Amino acid sequence: KRKKSLTPSRILVIKTLAKHNKPITAYELRDKINNNNEAVNINISQIYRVLEFWIDLRLVHKISSINKFLLCTTPDEKHIHMLNFCTVCEKVVETCNEKMGLNLKKSTAKLDLAFNNTRSVEIPVICPQCS
Repeated sequence: KRKKSLTPSRILVIKTLAKHNKPITAYELRDKINNNNEAVNINISQIYRVLEFWIDLRLVHKISSINKFLLCTTPDEKHIHMLNFCTVCEKVVETCNEKMGLNLKKSTAKLDLAFNNTRSVEIPVICPQCS
């Protein structure tokens, strides 16, 4: 649809991420792929390149503060993705700035800044099960 090629490693990464409902590190992702496929041996640099490919397409999120990745649940969302992640159990609740009542573009403009919405915003929280 976006005129990007789907290589076997890109497909393996996205399918493996789709099996997880919690964030996963690139090393865990590599190990899961290599352990589940005898004919495959993907190295970590290849994993990171593939993850960047999917992040650029906004189909994967990176939670930078914990250096983990997860599949985007709302890839067609036009607003700023907000990732509320529990700092205890790492459960993620994905939403957008509008649903949270936040106007980040207006708020940053008051400081004479422009908001960069090319990535998601991380919000560390504690979920009800962990509080």
